[in-house]
Amino acid sequence: ALTRESLDFIVRNKDRPFFLYLAYNAVHSPLQGADAYMEKFAAIDDIHRRIFAAMLGNLDDSVGQVLATLEAEGLDNNTVIFFISDNGGPTKELTSSNLPLRGGKGQLFEGGIRVPFLARWKGRIPAGTTYHPPVVSLDIFATATPLAKATLPRGRKVDGVDLMPYLTGQKAGTARPHDVLFWRAGNKKALRKGDWKLLSQPGRHRDAAWQLYDLREDASERRDLAS
Repeated sequence: ALTRESLDFIVRNKDRPFFLYLAYNAVHSPLQGADAYMEKFAAIDDIHRRIFAAMLGNLDDSVGQVLATLEAEGLDNNTVIFFISDNGGPTKELTSSNLPLRGGKGQLFEGGIRVPFLARWKGRIPAGTTYHPPVVSLDIFATATPLAKATLPRGRKVDGVDLMPYLTGQKAGTARPHDVLFWRAGNKKALRKGDWKLLSQPGRHRDAAWQLYDLREDASERRDLAS
């Protein structure tokens, strides 16, 4: 249904600038796979993994339909596309794994906050490349605003950074969009500066002591260097 309405929206607005925010609930609980996709992945014996695969396959095909519609309407060279997850996987619920990253949804370890983030703009963003310095979802608004020739109210600033100069190579070398990133979720908090990450992850079986990790050498956050 989300895909059907999105395709209709694109066709109806193809002759003018538009913004489409398409937030699929897949893959997420409640875990439910459409019959056709359950049959497609019938070879997966574990029923939980089969449902997961069915939902993911459905999502992939849905994104493909969006991209195909943009191409059919002649819009794919004039449309910036971002694809991003909201958080790392809740591994127990989805019988999945975030390895080699530690932790998952609801935590500030990398498994909870380091997520897929893809950007596509044909002819502007080089295809098939990987950008390694950290970015954050806040950057999407800061990137889209100047592309849409929109202006912020006087005196207003945003926390995000325009990523286009970095993705197109205009700002190369050692330049990074962010010197520092920080997170807070309840009493959990984390700060990343360069490749160093400081976090406090209190919980039922874990105190609130600060932990320090070198993500360049230890993306799995196994060697606490706080001492």
